[in-house]
Parts: sequence; C-alpha cells; structure tokens
Amino acid sequence: MRIVIKVLKLFLILIFTSSVVVWLSENPGKVEIFWENYFFETNLLGLVLIFFFLISAILILIYTFRSIKDIPKNFRNKRNVKYLQLANNSLDNIAGALLTGDSSNIEKNSRMLKKYLKNDFFTTFMLFNSSLIKNDMNESLKYLRVLESIPKAEYVAERGRIVLFLKNNNQKEAKNVLLNLCKKYPDDIWFHEKLSRIYAFEKNWKLAHDAINNLKKIPDQLKSNLANLKILIGAEALDAYKLSNQSIPVVNETIKFYIDQQNLKKAIGVLSKTWSQLLCFDIIKTFMQYKAQGDKEALKRYRLIVKTLKKHVNEKSNETKLSLAFASFEAKIWGEAEKYLDQIRKTERDHRVISLYKKISEQTKEQKFFNDNGIIIPDPKWKCSACNSEKKEWQLTCENCSAFGQIIWTKSKFEKHTDIDFFREFLQNPLRHLPQMKREN
Repeated sequence: MRIVIKVLKLFLILIFTSSVVVWLSENPGKVEIFWENYFFETNLLGLVLIFFFLISAILILIYTFRSIKDIPKNFRNKRNVKYLQLANNSLDNIAGALLTGDSSNIEKNSRMLKKYLKNDFFTTFMLFNSSLIKNDMNESLKYLRVLESIPKAEYVAERGRIVLFLKNNNQKEAKNVLLNLCKKYPDDIWFHEKLSRIYAFEKNWKLAHDAINNLKKIPDQLKSNLANLKILIGAEALDAYKLSNQSIPVVNETIKFYIDQQNLKKAIGVLSKTWSQLLCFDIIKTFMQYKAQGDKEALKRYRLIVKTLKKHVNEKSNETKLSLAFASFEAKIWGEAEKYLDQIRKTERDHRVISLYKKISEQTKEQKFFNDNGIIIPDPKWKCSACNSEKKEWQLTCENCSAFGQIIWTKSKFEKHTDIDFFREFLQNPLRHLPQMKREN
C-alpha cells in the first residue's frame, strides 16, 4: 500500500512539473529590463534559468570559500582523532604496566599521553608513580613539586608527600604533616590510617587507637587493627570483639572476659564461631587453663571443647587434633589424648606434638616410640605477610619492615596482604580526586 502511494505521489509531481514546463513553453511571455544604458530582453523561462545559474554560482563560491577556510580546522580534527586513538592505546598500556609495576612503560606512555592530550595532572601523577616504583627519590620529588603547582592536584600531592616521607623512613616529619592533614580532612581514611600506623610503631597505642577511632565511619579493613588497639590499651574485650572476630588476640581476650564472668557457654560460643578460621592452639590453651581450678572444672571445659571441635577433626589442618589432644590431657584422659595425637601423620608432627606425647608418657609411665622416623617439623609461628619474617609472638607492628596489622598466624585461614608497598598504597584511592582529562582543540 505504501509503495502504491509513493508511486502515485511521484506520478502527480511529474504531471504537475510537465504541465508547468509545457505551459511556459506555450506562453513564454516577454521580459524587458532597462538598467542604466543597457537593455535586456528575454522571456520568463530565460529569466528563471538566469536566476537558477546565478544562485548556483553563488552557492559554489560559498562552498569553495568555506572549504578553504576550514582546511586548518579539518587538519586539527583529523590530528585530534589520531591523537585520541594513540592516547587510548597509551592508557591501555599504562593500565597493564600498573598491574605489573613496569616503571619504564608507565613513564613512556605517560609522556606520550601528555603529548597527545596536553594533560598535566594525570600524566605527572603517573610519572610520580613510575619514579616510586623504581625507587628514584630525587625524580619522585621533582614530579611531586610539579603536582604541588597544579591547583587540582592538591590532595594527590599531599598524599604523595606522605608517601615520600614514609618511604624515606622520615616518620617524625610525616607525623607532623599528618596531624595537620587529619584536621584538614577529618573523614579521610588514608591519612588517619597512616597516622595510626606511625603511633603504633612508636608503641603509643592510645594515640594510634584514637587516630582511627575518631573517624565517623570506620572501614572494614581498619576494624581489625582498631580491635587490636582496643585490646592493647586495655579497653573492654567485647567492644573489640564486636569490631572484629578475625583477630586471635581479640578472641583470646574475649574468652578470658567471659571466663571472668563465669560464663563458659558464651566463651565456648566465641571459640565455636572463630575456630574454623583462626585455628590457633593458644586459644584452646587459654580456654582450658585460664583460671581453671580442679579436675572437675577441667573436665567440664574438656567436654565443651570436644563438642565444639569434634566436627572439625577430619579437616586438613592438624591444629584441631592437637587441640583435642591437649584438652584431653588437661582433663587427665590420657588414652583419649593419645588417640587424637596418633591421628597426626608422623611426617607432620612438630615439637608441640612430641612434647605432648612425652607428657602423656610420663603420666602413664609407659615408654612409647611416637616418632620413629626421627623427623620433627618446626612449630608454626607468626609471620609478617609484608616481609615474610617469622615471629615467636604476635605483634601489631612488624619490627622488621614497619608493616601495621600484618602479623598473621601461619595456620590461620585469614589472608593479609602487604600494605608496605608505597606505590600501591598511593594508588588506593587518589584516582577519585583526578579531574577528567580534556582534549585540546
């Protein structure tokens, strides 16, 4: 139907046009024009043709003039399209280089980006990070000075200054600057966490606690550190436990708190909620030994331990078997203790297992050969996930690399990641302060 209508319209237009042309040819008329000393004589059709050619000539002249005038603009547009494509490639390359820490690629592509987009903020920011990766402090300082001269880069430059202070181990200067920055940015997590870290390294637990606690909203990644700090300043264990149950010291002190309240049910409840992740033998020792008086109390606690841990006994970790053996030993159920120890493979027995075997042997007066292969593996220790140094006891800050809140129990299933990598620290969230890059016309 639509095609029929279109054909009909075209037919009508052709009829109308033909009619006009035929009528003009039959009635050409006469047009006389007097202009100064010139006389022009033509018909109506000729006049129409003159106007048609005149208008066409004017339009051609206008189009030619505009084309000549737009040559520089068209050249710039083509160049900008090309530069945008090249800039896009450079951004892709920077993204890959950031993941691998390839400073030379970051530097090369940042300079290309500066050429293509005429951008100072982002490119200087990337060049600063490139210098950090290759530990060139003089070059980092140079780019920091450039960042400080860019009004929109004020926040990023302030973070960069703190990073350089910490990387140069100039904690005194960093602390002085951070005190002012924490007042300037009262809700900024990054500045408060760095200030807390410095106080913690100085073992000023109260000020380290307050630096984080003063934040209106405490992020999950800082709650564990804040909970540990509450334990260190002697705050209520329950307050710390409500913040985080991923900390062994916090769980240990919470169990002590409930035992002080003579509430073994809640104490074992804390142990039940956290054991599958923490797997720390010291927690079991606390539950069985803290203020335990008499065999009746030991037996009562042993039953609670068995009820809680027995469902985990077939799991891969040997910590549950050792803990059940220890609880049995404390309750003076020697045979049960030995049964759990026997479930630990001889190639996986450490000094704690051998020591407990010896104690059972002394109590039962039976000489047993419980490690006839002669191999005893080292006891598990605390480890800094930032520098991999081992510790005999838990610490909040690593004495070896100054990492804050990175000391983990090696048997624990909680994973901590290094926060001592200053390059990655700087990239934690400053990108949200970067302006949109603008292309120069």
